[in-house]
Amino acid sequence: MSNQTRDFLKNSYFKNGDRPDQGAFGDLIDSCLNKATDGLDLDADGTLMLSRGLRLGDSAVPNIAGGLRFNGGQLQVNNGAGWSNVGGGGGGGFAAVGAAGAISYSAGRVGINTGAAEPAAKLEVVLGPNTGPAEQVRFGNAMVGSGGAAFSSFALFGHQALGANVGAVNSSYALRQSNTGAVNLNAATGQVLSLRQGGNSVRLGITTNGNVVVGSESELAGSGAAVFQVAGGAFKNDGNGAWAFTSDARVKDDVRDLDAGLAELRRVRPIRYRYNGLAGTRAGQQGVGVLGQEIEEILPETVERLPTDSNADGMEDLRVFNPSALTFVLINAVKQLADKVDALEHALAQARSQAAR
Repeated sequence: MSNQTRDFLKNSYFKNGDRPDQGAFGDLIDSCLNKATDGLDLDADGTLMLSRGLRLGDSAVPNIAGGLRFNGGQLQVNNGAGWSNVGGGGGGGFAAVGAAGAISYSAGRVGINTGAAEPAAKLEVVLGPNTGPAEQVRFGNAMVGSGGAAFSSFALFGHQALGANVGAVNSSYALRQSNTGAVNLNAATGQVLSLRQGGNSVRLGITTNGNVVVGSESELAGSGAAVFQVAGGAFKNDGNGAWAFTSDARVKDDVRDLDAGLAELRRVRPIRYRYNGLAGTRAGQQGVGVLGQEIEEILPETVERLPTDSNADGMEDLRVFNPSALTFVLINAVKQLADKVDALEHALAQARSQAAR
């Protein structure tokens, strides 16, 4: 490209009366831009296209609508009313951070799908009812959005693989909260829901059958799929060791007296034992109780037999003992003993009366 300006060429080499030489014509040619040589062209709309870089300088003109300049380390654009930063280091809108190509935005709030409304939050994404990926925001495998259909006013969080459509969104989410503050924790159908501590220690679980297990997320062997199970000891501090249950006469049919009493209690053999680890028991744990097979012969109401698949060891008819009935058998036994005492006292009184005559 020529080092001579156009004014210089016109007023020296090519002024009237002078005869330009080869060098003058060379400077004239070099003063022109060429599409092939200089890597530029125009598209169908007449827009200039550059195949190489563009270097901008500064401009002191206050207002050049549509103008670009490089000022104070910032790329700036002019909207006809003044210059504003577009990018560059040290502030402005989008700014390069560090040397790895990171970009930050510090000029205000960013809105996605907010239309003409100014976003109220630092980052605001307007979403409709959650029908799938088109109405979701994803961060890695995390999916954030609204609930679907009737739950569109809810906030929702889950795994992106479980948010393909409104049905999956509403049945497989992890956390959902209503606009009134109600919170729903959820696991997909056939999956367990657990509260953990320290990453992997299960403190509370809801099994695939919907039963609540304290201290585990699996059904306890021998539980008979009870709705509430405790893996370990349980403690109450209300001063009452028993659980309350409905006992109103209006809810009971086929009421009969319990016959079992002193005779049955005398057949019960209390034992000390140590668990051996089979059927989910804790090996080495000692206890006091009875043998299921023995108590079943005396009070069958207190024993339940579980199927083979109820325990990992495949034990058939595993006996599970419920001692609550013994309380009422004991009441009968005490009453029977009281009757015997009354009879003995009556006989003794008669004997003393006869001896006194």
